[in-house]
Amino acid sequence: MRKIIFCASLMAFSACNTYAQSTVTLYGRVSSGLDFVTNVATPNGQSKNNFRFGSDQYGYSWFGLTGNEDLGGGLHAVFKLESLFTSGTGQTPPNTIFTRDAYVGLSADKYGSIWFGEAMSLTDETGWYIDPLGEQVGIGVGNFAFGRAWGPRSNVVTYNSPNWAGFSFRVQDGFGNKAGNFRGGRQFSVSAQYTLTSFAAYGVYEEVRDTNGKYSSLYAASREYMAGATYTLGGLKFYTGYQQLVSSGQDTVADTFNPSAATRSQQEWIGASYQASPALSVQAAWYHGNVNHGGGTGNLGAVGTTYNLSKRTFLYLTVGAMFNGKSAAFPVETADSQPLPGHNQQGGYFGIMHYF
Repeated sequence: MRKIIFCASLMAFSACNTYAQSTVTLYGRVSSGLDFVTNVATPNGQSKNNFRFGSDQYGYSWFGLTGNEDLGGGLHAVFKLESLFTSGTGQTPPNTIFTRDAYVGLSADKYGSIWFGEAMSLTDETGWYIDPLGEQVGIGVGNFAFGRAWGPRSNVVTYNSPNWAGFSFRVQDGFGNKAGNFRGGRQFSVSAQYTLTSFAAYGVYEEVRDTNGKYSSLYAASREYMAGATYTLGGLKFYTGYQQLVSSGQDTVADTFNPSAATRSQQEWIGASYQASPALSVQAAWYHGNVNHGGGTGNLGAVGTTYNLSKRTFLYLTVGAMFNGKSAAFPVETADSQPLPGHNQQGGYFGIMHYF
């Protein structure tokens, strides 16, 4: 009996080995620090300063698993599972897990790759390439769009082309999964990039529809256009970019971030980063935003720096100032702590980031 059990166990182990992934990697990062924001609007109509613990201002914390199985003939099976969490509380967003990626697919060097499942948006990737501050959550390219470009897209099929002499493209098509309403909750986007030795150009178009299939929210259900370029000269890298959001005039509904029911938001920026030494990097940028229908204008100036303590750990510091027009209430940090309309706002955060 013992021999039978031993043989059965050995056979099961061998079968598991036969179907095991060639490589499975656990990875992630943790970011924590302190944050300060001035002139935060309060419910009673006043402005107060806020000194707080900073979990995500420089960038979100996350952990994930990624796998790659060699199927032979240059074909690979791939998967990725990646989840956000808040370092200050140790919690994931409510009722969610694997909020960034949850896909499986196939990859081939000659033909590119195709993924099925939740994946990060193409607008998120493009913004990271062309933002001088590296698309920080607190201060950067997301401020005048309230993070419209960020995050994952659910129920999507994503195709990633090979690189042809510096050119590549991606296509992402999302399904709303609503009976009798194919457009409801749908998403579609396409991006392209071209890179040379020192120059790189990027562009992306995305449309996100509401549950009724309409473009009813400037910062949530709308069309987005983004383009930009970078040029590297030694340790100095220059950035420029443009972003436009467009919703439907007859369908747009006013909300907290868009009280005037504006239908168009435009943003331009320039900036540079400088690698002063292998450990020290400095970034600076100027962003301008303009919203129609009385949404107002704003200008954001920002400076940041990072210092590498090792290959996996660095310190960060970013400060910025938002100058709002008469009717504008753009925040100095993207997603929260708006000022009163027409009020300027300053903010900054510092902390530590570790990759594992």
